[in-house]
Amino acid sequence: MLFIYFLFVVFIEIAHYVRLIPTSLYYSSPIFFISFFTYYFGNQIKNNKNSIYIIGIISLLIAFYFILFKAKGNYSTDAGIVMNFVYILFPLSWLLTQIMDTDENSLLKKQTFWISFSLLFWAVFFFFRLIPMYWLNNNDPEFLIQINFGFQIITIFSYLLFLRGLFCRI
Repeated sequence: MLFIYFLFVVFIEIAHYVRLIPTSLYYSSPIFFISFFTYYFGNQIKNNKNSIYIIGIISLLIAFYFILFKAKGNYSTDAGIVMNFVYILFPLSWLLTQIMDTDENSLLKKQTFWISFSLLFWAVFFFFRLIPMYWLNNNDPEFLIQINFGFQIITIFSYLLFLRGLFCRI
């Protein structure tokens, strides 16, 4: 399941870069990402499954609203913030369940640890790119270019962490 997600994300990123898909489809990606990680972490966090699904559905509806009614052809920073909320809350919830309910397996051997770490790492840096994006575009586009370059490096590193997780057995 994660491998298919990973291939899908890589395809979407490349297809957007070479302009094979419409920008509007790329801008609506938070809906897919929120849906996927709600399902994924709902299956990983058994004792709070209902809470994960409720938070995920509410986040999905809010992101859908922002994309449909507020974005006006641009990337919705509000939907991105909602997606980031999911990217931070769900991995932290999983890590908390691991701390509260330890087992004999090392966290470093668990696939969900690497996926969670990848999402958390990426989400923190995404906030620094996302929130001032439109303001910087109008007031300091050169600095925005530098932030985007740094963010691309962070994204590649996050993909490598994600890929590391794909090779874990637990």
